Amino acid sequence: MNLATTWAGTRRTWKNAAWIEPKPPPPPPHSGGDFSRDSAYISQPAMKSLIRSLLYAATALPVLALAPRTAETAPEPPPAAPSTAQAPAMDPKFRQVAIIFAKFLEQEHFAKRPIDQTLAREWIEAYLKDLDYGRMLFLQADVDELATRYGTTITADLKRGEISAAYEIFSLFNRRLDERMGWVEARLKKPFDLAKDETYNPDRTKAAWPKDAAEADALWERRLKNEFIAERLAYSDKTDKKKDKNAESPAQKLLKRYERFQKNVADMTTEEVVEYYLSSLARIFDPHTLYLGPDTLEDFAISMKNSLFGIGAVLQVNDGYCTIKEVMPGGPAALDKRLQPGDRITAVSQGKAEYVDIVDMRLRNAVKLIRGPKGSEVRLKVIPSGAPDTVRSEIILVRDEIKITNQRAKAEIIDLPARNGAAPLRAGIIQIPSFYGPIDRSYTGEGQSSTTTDDVRKLITRLKEEKVDGIVLDLRNNGGGLLSEAVLLTGLFIDRGPVVQIKDSRGRKHVLEDLERGTAYDGPLTILTNKMSASASEIVAGALQNYGRAVVIGDKSTHGKGTVQTVQELGRYLNTFGPSANAGAIKITIQKFYLPNGHSTQMRGVIPDIVLPNPNDYLELGEDRLPHALAWDEIESERFAAGKSLAQGLPLLQERSAERIRTNAEFARLAQDIDRLRNRLEQPEVSLIEAQRAQERAEEKARREAREADLKRLAESSPKVVRITFGTDESLKVTTADEPEPDAPAAPDESEDGAAPKLTRGEQFAADLHLQETLRVLGDLVGLAQGQDKPAAVAAQAPPAS
Repeated sequence: MNLATTWAGTRRTWKNAAWIEPKPPPPPPHSGGDFSRDSAYISQPAMKSLIRSLLYAATALPVLALAPRTAETAPEPPPAAPSTAQAPAMDPKFRQVAIIFAKFLEQEHFAKRPIDQTLAREWIEAYLKDLDYGRMLFLQADVDELATRYGTTITADLKRGEISAAYEIFSLFNRRLDERMGWVEARLKKPFDLAKDETYNPDRTKAAWPKDAAEADALWERRLKNEFIAERLAYSDKTDKKKDKNAESPAQKLLKRYERFQKNVADMTTEEVVEYYLSSLARIFDPHTLYLGPDTLEDFAISMKNSLFGIGAVLQVNDGYCTIKEVMPGGPAALDKRLQPGDRITAVSQGKAEYVDIVDMRLRNAVKLIRGPKGSEVRLKVIPSGAPDTVRSEIILVRDEIKITNQRAKAEIIDLPARNGAAPLRAGIIQIPSFYGPIDRSYTGEGQSSTTTDDVRKLITRLKEEKVDGIVLDLRNNGGGLLSEAVLLTGLFIDRGPVVQIKDSRGRKHVLEDLERGTAYDGPLTILTNKMSASASEIVAGALQNYGRAVVIGDKSTHGKGTVQTVQELGRYLNTFGPSANAGAIKITIQKFYLPNGHSTQMRGVIPDIVLPNPNDYLELGEDRLPHALAWDEIESERFAAGKSLAQGLPLLQERSAERIRTNAEFARLAQDIDRLRNRLEQPEVSLIEAQRAQERAEEKARREAREADLKRLAESSPKVVRITFGTDESLKVTTADEPEPDAPAAPDESEDGAAPKLTRGEQFAADLHLQETLRVLGDLVGLAQGQDKPAAVAAQAPPAS
């Protein structure tokens, strides 16, 4: 018997980086770069994902005494042009990993699905799509050839540890990329016809593979032209002061970007290739089952505790240099004061060892050199920000534990004045980015982390001391986390009773309850959600809704993830390399969860009591949009004591909210934005006529500038905000939130849209229509709780002029 790590969360990368999903396919050349804390790799394309939780003791699989068979001679991959790029060398350890991984999938996954030949072709295509997700490099002939070659053997090979297909297919991908890079380099030396009437669809995730080289060339011609126009227009948008006379041409920038992408692919390691390969099979079982390679598992272990060991800096790659994006408060770099944002690290040494040059090194590998044990010494060669490339300075730091405080729960107090006869409102807002904490609450080892429940309890105590009238739990963009934390946090707001029901593949049910009498807060409560509120967030929102304890407000539904995963390290099952082998882990779906009333959140999510219009509802964000998601079902309700007073007042709250939205000028503008988005989704093709793109860009720029002016105007009447956060010394820090918050790291080489401007908290509040309306609902709720029948303190704005 051993403890199984069990949790609930979405497949995307969580805001707190607590669970870092196996890295997505290499970022497209036109996307942003990578960002990393010095001891926690964080990759950045579109969205933020994660989870963890010691739920209860569960029986793990017995040690599998399976010896890998000798690999058979693999057939040669399809012929291709000579290439210097090769697949990484095969590590024999991963043969045993493959055997164990297959056993776990077949025996322990909720679906109880065999790995047989019926999966083979789907697996091959899934692996190809993970590598070439834009359908830009492989040809249909490649896909057909690989399906024929491996379609009858790939699943049987996996069960005996034969995974040469992973390397051979990746090697072909590498060669196709090299071939295409030669074409791109030659094409960028020639001019584009920027007046030719043609279009391009940048979203090729559901497109077919090019049927031949001619079709691929035509596709790439339009892609390059689209990016070339974007670069030209981005440069033309800059003011004369910002224009660099020595700036690279659009063609040079594009070529450098593609070369960087090519190098990132060529530098992929054995474990990364295996991670892609096994995860592409696992996701056929469901979207949340994955293989975590050793590096990804290490990231997971670091960030689960919201702390790490390193120098305390956020890093990014900029033109091949490992560049300081941000210095984290309280860390060695901040205390030393010499390392500053914009500084470029060129080499790293461990103590007295020789320096290792890290220029043009992948960020992941540079991070490995910079991180290290607490108390160890690291030497850095640095080019100071703004200095010539020839200038070097040496900085010696001693690594220490870094508390990642900005990913913990935090609170705000907003005082809304009396208006239109309504009483003033003092509202407390608790923002919860994830459900974090140690795997085991009894853990007391080095790097002991905080927990969501403990942090929120402290914030509630402070808000009560500040005499707030009501509280908003902001669960937007919270992808989930520790299931046990979701149960404990729910218990802060209910007296006692069932919080979530768990069912395994055999139909056995287990109920997780709040067993502690009493509450931390029993006053008026609203919960703000959106389409990215998932899993553990849905448990909290759904349970408190079931109990009639809170009004849930947000998008048409939450994400819709109702499954539980466990993470099992695979090293201890390797019969040759021993339990200490760094073999990664499997994250596997083993259970489904249900709310106290027996309803599942799977596919359908939590339906808010009050629905607010949001563009998210028109994007492919929910679980129901993910391939191979498990089906919705329901089970018998548990007995629990639901309050009735909220249900009686809910129709009035809904009526008042609908009227405010109908007459609010900002919601009218939001409706216009939603209409523009829907039109864009219905017509995804972009024009490749530069003059037309320039006109569209000018129109969008005018709309944006008008919107920014509106926000500045509205911000003048925005209420003052007091922010309550946790410091590195665990104390609560109270500040006036009237300064711009630091931006999330912006992707380098942004061209089409550019980086968003920093907003003051007043401008953020003016732009956050959902929070504003949630506060109005909270005001109405406070009035009902006090026996008053007054509208919310925040008055609706006048309707737009017709």
